[in-house]
Amino acid sequence: MADNSFTRMGSLLANVPELQQAKDARMTKTEQIAWRAAAGKEISDHTVIRADRGEWQITADSPVWGDAVRQRQAEILDALHRANIEVRALKIKVRPRHAAPSPATSDSENSGKRLDSKTAGLLAQTAEGLRSQDLAQAIKRLSRHGRSKSD
Repeated sequence: MADNSFTRMGSLLANVPELQQAKDARMTKTEQIAWRAAAGKEISDHTVIRADRGEWQITADSPVWGDAVRQRQAEILDALHRANIEVRALKIKVRPRHAAPSPATSDSENSGKRLDSKTAGLLAQTAEGLRSQDLAQAIKRLSRHGRSKSD
C-alpha cells in the first residue's frame, strides 16, 4: 500500500478548540428563523449569530450593520421574546469580511513560514473551484506565501 500523507480537512478542523466551541454553540433552525424575522432580511444577511448561555454574539460584517443592530437592539430583543426565544442580551462585534492585510513583516521573519511551490499551486487551484468567494480569496492569499522555484 502506498504511503499517503494526505490529511482530510475535516479531521484537521475537528482538532481546533475554537471551532469545536463554535459547533457547540450552533444556532438552532428556530433561533435562525427568529433572528431573521426580528432583525429583518438586510441585517440578517450581514450578520452571523452565536448563542452563548442566554446572550447572543452578533458579528456584523461592517460597522454600518453593527450600528444598525445597536440602534434596533431593544426592538429585536422584544421580537425574539415574543417568539419565545430566551435572550438576555445581544453582544455586537464588527469583523469585516475583507479585513485589511496585517502590517508587512520582513522577509527574514517570514522565511520559515513559506509554503513549497507545489502546495501553493494546489491552494490556488482549489480556490478557483470554491463557491464561497470569501473562502476562495482567503485561500488565494495563503497560496501567495509559496516559495519561488529559486528558493
